[in-house]
Amino acid sequence: MSTSSIVAADGAATRSRLWTARTWPVIAGILVLMTFIAFESVSISTVLPVIVDDLGARAWYSLAFAATLTTALIGMIVGGDWADRSGITSPLAIGGGLFVTGLALCAVAPDMAAFVVGRLLQGLGGGIDSVLLYVIVAKAIPQAAHARMFGLLTAAWILPSMVGPLVAGAFVEVAHWRVLFAVVGLGAGAALAILVVATRRHSTRADTRRVPVFGRRGWWAVATAAALLAVHVGGQRPMPQLYGWLGIGVVALIVAGARLLPGGTLRGRPGAPRLIALRAMLGAAVAATDVYLPLYLQQERGLRPALAGLVVAVGALGWAAGAWLQGRFAERAGSAVLLRWAAGLVLVGPIGAAFMIGGLVPIGAVAVSGVVMGAGMGLAYPVITSATLALAPPDLHGYYSSSLQAGESIAASAFLAFTGVVLTSIAGTGGYLTAYTLIGLTALLASLTGRRALHAV
Repeated sequence: MSTSSIVAADGAATRSRLWTARTWPVIAGILVLMTFIAFESVSISTVLPVIVDDLGARAWYSLAFAATLTTALIGMIVGGDWADRSGITSPLAIGGGLFVTGLALCAVAPDMAAFVVGRLLQGLGGGIDSVLLYVIVAKAIPQAAHARMFGLLTAAWILPSMVGPLVAGAFVEVAHWRVLFAVVGLGAGAALAILVVATRRHSTRADTRRVPVFGRRGWWAVATAAALLAVHVGGQRPMPQLYGWLGIGVVALIVAGARLLPGGTLRGRPGAPRLIALRAMLGAAVAATDVYLPLYLQQERGLRPALAGLVVAVGALGWAAGAWLQGRFAERAGSAVLLRWAAGLVLVGPIGAAFMIGGLVPIGAVAVSGVVMGAGMGLAYPVITSATLALAPPDLHGYYSSSLQAGESIAASAFLAFTGVVLTSIAGTGGYLTAYTLIGLTALLASLTGRRALHAV
């Protein structure tokens, strides 16, 4: 072999390696920051019941949880365009700064209003950086190593999903929820500083005439977030103001939200719009199932936060198993078959929770139903994403990718607002049974949609 051939081979090997002297600070920063974002995201449902009791604001439970989903819409929509215009460094630093500032405000919040503002800042910053992390991978990691890097990113979500609720619950029991937010904020801040320094060499500036930082979709995202906040705030108003707020909020949400999604999504038009609608329904059903379960277990059944968190955390095992099965059997079984099974499995989660609340099954059974629900989501997400991108025009892959995320965030936030109204209007077990009946009906609709999501497309 000639010297030039050896050099070329060594260069190709270097380009395909993931961990190198040039990439390891970037990879470390991405993984640590993603881990802290994921940990906060999955652990909040465990500690939030304690927080609302401590701050005396149980009626604001749904908004306190959904606040990050609401403002993340804005961050997800504008983050990519901002990076295209200004490079990586500025949006990464500002987005991460907003996230850390939100955590700090939550840690010192004197009342629920300040806590919710902190959650809104977290969502905005986290939405920006969730998009930026993928841009950083595209710019800083060799293309041949992208698959391994995205595998690490998946692990950065799955691991906190498995241990986050349990760790957070135990942390609250031995320390305080304020200390938990402070620790997460310090860790995220350190990871952000490392990442900002490491990515400066990869930050490039695009043609500012063609790439607006805050285009038309950005303003529609702001309008959608405002409509979602109106729905949440309206749900806490006394009668008859509640109906007025909800009516105005829903109309505004439909008008503004539709502008963020492909035409026909709201009516489930065959093709990519129906798949986006399916993911939105599945995401809303799973989010509501997981959000209210720790609240019920702690406040109605007297479970300690760590044990309530464990009941929810085991669902991540099912999610990981479902993702593994999808990768192993996707080609053999076919996407349509997997999607029908996945949507049906998700329905098991709210049914199990309703049966447990009604006294028909023990608490352990709801943990099993959570694993089954998680397996359904592990199957559904990869199938829905790949099928949507396969049906979308190649030059609109970014638009349809953001639509999948935006649709799920809108649906989950709005659905939590309406189920929150149910819980504040109907006290005790009756409120939870009614809420989980609505969640089950949403999951059933998703199951029916899943049976025909890939039909006639």
